[in-house]
Amino acid sequence: MPTPVYADATFNYHDGSTAVPTSAPVLDARRADLSIDFGRSGFTRVDHRSAVTDWQDQAQLDDVYRSEMAAFAVDFTGCDSAVAFPVIARSREAAERVADYAPIEFVHSDFTDDYGPMVTEPDRPYRRFLDPLLEAGGVAREDVTAASRLVVVQWWRNVGPVDADYPLAMCDAECIPPDRLMRQMLPFYGGLRLDFEIFAVRPPAAGDTDRWYTYPQMHADEVIVLRTYDSAGAAAGRHFWTPHSAFRDPHVPDGAAHRRASIEARALCIWH
Repeated sequence: MPTPVYADATFNYHDGSTAVPTSAPVLDARRADLSIDFGRSGFTRVDHRSAVTDWQDQAQLDDVYRSEMAAFAVDFTGCDSAVAFPVIARSREAAERVADYAPIEFVHSDFTDDYGPMVTEPDRPYRRFLDPLLEAGGVAREDVTAASRLVVVQWWRNVGPVDADYPLAMCDAECIPPDRLMRQMLPFYGGLRLDFEIFAVRPPAAGDTDRWYTYPQMHADEVIVLRTYDSAGAAAGRHFWTPHSAFRDPHVPDGAAHRRASIEARALCIWH
């Protein structure tokens, strides 16, 4: 039975110089759970109850949630060790303080195949961000440089209204061949000098449609898991990207009561 369409939405692809708004149906991933495979599609949904009691408390995000996500990364991927990155609280209000923390409304995947060299080569600016995290997490630098495999996973959790105005949608990774990916360098993010590449995505050919999914009515006791880098996939020429974007949900009214608030946590997973 075909997966039901949740909504018709507009996604902002990129043609190298400007955004290309493109209409596409968004499928109801809750009705397609059995057909979504994390290894192929690059995303899944997982139940997870956190010990965090206040999602506005940055101290709890830094201490409690990061520890939870590091442990979750090991359990979910089977890696030998994992380092959780600083947590990003994303909302319209957060964007008033840090512009990068608004919901991202263009189709992208977080890292390119340059991520491996970026975390292992000694003179890359990203190392100034990563190395203190390794030390705080008790992970040796040599564990990264000598790793047999490196994977980056991201957890997306809705901590605002369940009927959020700009929820997250994921594009099935198998839809997007390498020739539709464009490298873009981001020198800064969140006020930090990082010099990392992302993939922007070209629109589908005329008459084609990508497979977009969303999980309606997300609540704080579940997370979407995204794969955003995999050194094994990159080395083998397989897709390791998972395009995603916020989209304007036509079912949700305008207004402050429906404004999205979400928490993002990433972890570098390491196989020794």
